[in-house]
Amino acid sequence: MTTSSSMCSFRESVQHSFDNACCVFAEKENMFQIATNTGINTTLLRNKLNPSQSHRLTVEDLILITKESNNYCIVDCLLLRLDMVSAKLDLQSSEETLVRRALENSMNAGDMSRLALENSGEVRLPRRKRNELLKRAHQSVSNLVLLMHDLENKTSGVAPFLSMATDFVMTNGAPGLV
Repeated sequence: MTTSSSMCSFRESVQHSFDNACCVFAEKENMFQIATNTGINTTLLRNKLNPSQSHRLTVEDLILITKESNNYCIVDCLLLRLDMVSAKLDLQSSEETLVRRALENSMNAGDMSRLALENSGEVRLPRRKRNELLKRAHQSVSNLVLLMHDLENKTSGVAPFLSMATDFVMTNGAPGLV
């Protein structure tokens, strides 16, 4: 009996998270533009994102609206319920130096710490603040994935070692060669 009741409470919490993510998406995005660009009827799209309506968002619709809007809050919600996180990678971004990626990671961590301190006395976190923290956390995870990617690419052979040494010298100056 407890397994059945715990499964129901899990389903309820997953559905609540999904409904909340759909509402956040609908509030932030221009539904008319997304519907027009994806070929989904505007009213139908609004209904699919409204938890009180009988229409449900399909996987195909989710992919279309996510790619069109570049807003991953619904996908992030679903992955979190599977105990996973997503990391949006900017495939057009140029390769950064390791030092720059590490400093960017420190900036993201500092911003997250600031936001956490600002809200430390709160009993409940408002949706806007929660979304701001999540956005910063996702930026941080994406940056860390790119840092790992750069490390993998720069540490396989002699040429990458020389590239890392050049990055270090260019960033910190040449100690002892002044």
